[in-house]
Amino acid sequence: MSQEIQARKRWVQSPSRRRSGEEIRSAILNDLHTAAERTGAGLTAQQIGAAFDIHSTTARFHLERLVEQGEAVRQKKDSNGQSAGRGRPAVIYSPTSVNRAREDMISSLCMALEAACPDTRSRNRAALKAGVAWGRTLAGQNRENAKREMPSSMAQTLLDTLTTLGFAPVMAGPNAAILHLTSCPFLDSVGSHPIICTIHLGMIQGLVDGRSKKTSGKKASVSLKPLSSQKGCFLEVIKTDSRSKRRVKQ
Repeated sequence: MSQEIQARKRWVQSPSRRRSGEEIRSAILNDLHTAAERTGAGLTAQQIGAAFDIHSTTARFHLERLVEQGEAVRQKKDSNGQSAGRGRPAVIYSPTSVNRAREDMISSLCMALEAACPDTRSRNRAALKAGVAWGRTLAGQNRENAKREMPSSMAQTLLDTLTTLGFAPVMAGPNAAILHLTSCPFLDSVGSHPIICTIHLGMIQGLVDGRSKKTSGKKASVSLKPLSSQKGCFLEVIKTDSRSKRRVKQ
């Protein structure tokens, strides 16, 4: 457990005096800002509960108060989707100012890309290239983390990374490389700028390529079908060789 999480636990549980709800919510809001700055994604009540060593129901109460106060926003995945292992809709909270700034930034970048590449083909190539660069950066970060911790499988790396980014991945079957992405941190912008999905496809491809080359050395291809079902986007990662294709296994 990180020193940062331990410090938060001591702060909330300090026997010196009982912390007020506003003080706890202030600390939680700081965590939301930190998560948004580091990963560009929000946090769930379960994650806040684990960080502060409080029940997720208590964490949700404080998060909802922050929403009421206009300090945070909540994003739900598709109402018919199911979160991993819980059977409930996944709800992600992020700070209001950061959420709006992120949406504005993404929209501005997409408009710049669309202006620079007026035809669809060149625009998609540029978006895919940008996504691959992003994914390779994430793969490099994962390799650095693996030096300090027990290395994870490629499927687990994919699950962990997509969860951290706010996509709320859920396994579509026994194979962990076939997933439903039941939430999207940029859903508000996707309707106006569908190239966001192409960037996400490139990001996953770059992440998988970086992870695969480091381990098995085999290539892998990614298939992403945006908003293809009530559960969200469908994602499949397939390892390939010169003779055949086969799905990645855990």
